[in-house]
Amino acid sequence: MDPFTFLDKIINESFNREPYAKKSWWATDLNSCLRGAFYRRKGLPPTSVISPDRFGIMEVGKIVEEWIVNKVKQSGNLVAEQLRVEAPEYEASGKVDLILDEGGHPVLYEIKSTNSFSFKYKMKNKEPQPQHKLQTLFYLWRLRKTGHCDLPEVNFSNIEGRIIYVSRDDLNRIIIPVNYSEEAIKTVVEQLEILNKAWKNDELPPVPEPVIYDEERGKWGINWVCNFCAYHELCAGRDWRSHAEQEVKERNGSLER
Repeated sequence: MDPFTFLDKIINESFNREPYAKKSWWATDLNSCLRGAFYRRKGLPPTSVISPDRFGIMEVGKIVEEWIVNKVKQSGNLVAEQLRVEAPEYEASGKVDLILDEGGHPVLYEIKSTNSFSFKYKMKNKEPQPQHKLQTLFYLWRLRKTGHCDLPEVNFSNIEGRIIYVSRDDLNRIIIPVNYSEEAIKTVVEQLEILNKAWKNDELPPVPEPVIYDEERGKWGINWVCNFCAYHELCAGRDWRSHAEQEVKERNGSLER
């Protein structure tokens, strides 16, 4: 066997893991494919295989998170890491990446790694990705509302939230605040209610649009929600991607006229 192929085989096989048993909704389901979240909780096997490059991106994300957490531990300001936060009335939960003590005040951080193109865009517009914003809002909402049983000594009533984006190219960082408000939480609650209604009635949530306008690139593209859903072929057929690519081509062609 070619030694390069052998090495690739070892690395790619390390990505293989048993799927998590999903007993509730996850904070990461917010603003993702709700139908895909429904299928996964049902225990359906995925219809598409996650490619090694996507597994690699997730692995790099874990490495970046560990790097930042280790730096924080050295500072003595760590309040919590990987803290499970729950909303039992909505059958939802998630894990906060990091909470720091900043001058006696708790500040929540979600850590996200990103490619250099997306990082430069965030440097310019100072806006988080919608799914990351909703995930962070979920944590802020629960901690502000109920505190945490594992940290009764911490006053979470006014905890702040921030998303730190880290460039995978050079570890440059940008920190974007997530502003908490009751209005902002409405979207979180609405999506959880859609999921719970679908679960209770055993009815599928709506299918996301396969093609959307990409603000970062200023052109149409395949919806990342569909692209990252392991069940999208159940909804749109095996050839959905080729149809979506053709639609993207046509829509972008009209922009250039």
